[in-house]
Amino acid sequence: MAKEKTGWLAWGYLAAILMVLGGVFQSMFGLIAIFNHDFLVFTSGNIWVLDVATWGWIHLGIGVVLALAGLALFTGSMWGRALAIIVASLSAIANFLFIPVYPIWSLVVMVIDILIIYAVAAHGGEAMEE
Repeated sequence: MAKEKTGWLAWGYLAAILMVLGGVFQSMFGLIAIFNHDFLVFTSGNIWVLDVATWGWIHLGIGVVLALAGLALFTGSMWGRALAIIVASLSAIANFLFIPVYPIWSLVVMVIDILIIYAVAAHGGEAMEE
């Protein structure tokens, strides 16, 4: 007996699309931080352990893996879902630490990451059953 599909199946596919797009945007932001330090604005009250280029490499790496995890999420496989949750969690943590530089961008990405984690964790198995 086939399990009834819910509306969350579409949210799972939306999560995959958001991960691919988010990975592309994270990668672009990482490249900007690596090659154009003047684009990022810092206030005098910020305490940074890492320089801007290091943050750029972190965002670039997370972006590439996030896009690949989004592509793997389209298959509905268990390893794709696990990778998606891990990478979305890392993206949320990296953007939480980046709030002093770009607060609105970081908060928007964190909300999207949380929605991705919920959609994949709670309803990710429906894509595999299709």
